[in-house]
Amino acid sequence: MKARFSAWLVVVLGALLLLQTAWQKSPTWDETGYFGLGAYLLKTGNWDVPASCSHPPLAFYLHSLPVFAYPVDWSPWHYPEGGAQDLGFLRSADLRRGNALLLDANYDGERLFFFCRASAVVLFGLLALVLYRWGCQLRGPQGGLLALLLLSFCPNTLAHASLINTDFVFEATFALAAYAFYFLLLRPSPWRLAGAAVSLGLALGSKLSALVLLPGLGLALAWFLVFASPEQRQQLEGMCWWPRVGVWGQSAALYLWVVLGGGLVLWALYGFQLEPYLLTLRSQMGDLDAGHEAYLMGEYSTQGWWYYYPVALLIKTPVPVLVLGGWGLWQVMRDRSRWAALGLLIWPPLLLAGLFVAGGKDIGLRYLLPVYPFLFLLAVNVLPASGTQGWRGWRAWLLMLCCLWHAGGTLRNHPDHLAYFNELVGGPDQGYRYLVDSNLDWGQDLKGLKAYMDQRGIVRLKLSYFGTVDPALYGLQYEWLPSFYLPAPLDARALLPTTGLIAISATNLVGVYMGGYGQERDLFRWLRSYEPVARIGHSIFLYDIPER
Repeated sequence: MKARFSAWLVVVLGALLLLQTAWQKSPTWDETGYFGLGAYLLKTGNWDVPASCSHPPLAFYLHSLPVFAYPVDWSPWHYPEGGAQDLGFLRSADLRRGNALLLDANYDGERLFFFCRASAVVLFGLLALVLYRWGCQLRGPQGGLLALLLLSFCPNTLAHASLINTDFVFEATFALAAYAFYFLLLRPSPWRLAGAAVSLGLALGSKLSALVLLPGLGLALAWFLVFASPEQRQQLEGMCWWPRVGVWGQSAALYLWVVLGGGLVLWALYGFQLEPYLLTLRSQMGDLDAGHEAYLMGEYSTQGWWYYYPVALLIKTPVPVLVLGGWGLWQVMRDRSRWAALGLLIWPPLLLAGLFVAGGKDIGLRYLLPVYPFLFLLAVNVLPASGTQGWRGWRAWLLMLCCLWHAGGTLRNHPDHLAYFNELVGGPDQGYRYLVDSNLDWGQDLKGLKAYMDQRGIVRLKLSYFGTVDPALYGLQYEWLPSFYLPAPLDARALLPTTGLIAISATNLVGVYMGGYGQERDLFRWLRSYEPVARIGHSIFLYDIPER
């Protein structure tokens, strides 16, 4: 009873951190284009507007349900005929449409935006339930509690669970699909087979990279059969639909039923249409071929580095999670009796990580977000099989230290979870030296900048903003400086270097996307020699440059 109460307490605290972050942070880069998209898809059943073929639709649906409770003007969703045949049009983001929804005078656009963000708290609760049950199966109630603690104070999960985006939805459904398949292998039944199929379909409907689950679950199944106990193999044989093919044949049939059922669920998410999914596949393949501007430790590339994601994982994951995850893996490897369960903790996240390490599209750690639940579950294995009762000595003290360090570090940085960097690189203030974009600065602190200005009586400043939301949403007055993407006013005449009070996003400061303004990436090099007078959420730097 005590463990369950503690589990509830930890989850509620994590949900509150998520909701507070969702309210305090301004819309990030992708959110402006995704805002309300799912409502349009559900309302019309048509994939004929910008961003509709950028990703599968599950996240769009989830984050758009509150839109139906508001008097939304649908006119921004009407486009000239012919666009639906242009893949470039369907994969693009209409930022004017999103800003029109935010600035509509008929309702409080900021409040609607918060409700759309907050809808992810339901999925956060589902992910918490999955990790608690899985942790309990591995190491009892204490194992479930440890998994919840690591989840609820994970800065990367909190950051993306508070946004209108696909990344956290993918994290949750990826873990759900793996757990449902694991649950099916432990105690096969038709109902668990259906649950595994639905869970796989939801994951496939959240992001195209969920396709790695198909080989991932297959490899995990083979691993399970190799290392399963005789009792576990006998339970699989108990399904006995085709007794003559043996346990391997029956398991293969079980896997195929899960995959077919998952495909049916995915088809249903598209309203039983195939073409939108194929267009989305083509869209993503085009992105891979085109490459992507990336920044890593002072270097720039469009083709990426094989070590980008390992470095990002190393410096943006809390140190205690790395310690506990490595310790837990070592404990599992020492005990062969635990190896049957190891396959589903290893193969799906390993294949996902391998996909992006080899892919050359270095966008951000958010692409590896589904790895974290499996890392938490590996960490659970540091506990002895009998639970923490009678567990003494350095192991207990190390576990307690890691838990306090993990929770304390996240609370200290709240609500700036997106900008989190661990102590190995000096924390969030040093993050811009290593990574930018969605790893640090995704436009989330414009609201914080306006609050800073109001507190200090600052009426106007010079602004170079990396983001897509219109500063008019917050009544922010500014003189435009070259930005990505903030459009220039018609009378803009930016002369650089300049003086006065300057607010600049970290991504623009390092210049990763600023080549369009000339001088390649050195447009703001002159500003880097000054020390900022303030940092807003670690992502917007404020400089006060004196007149010469």
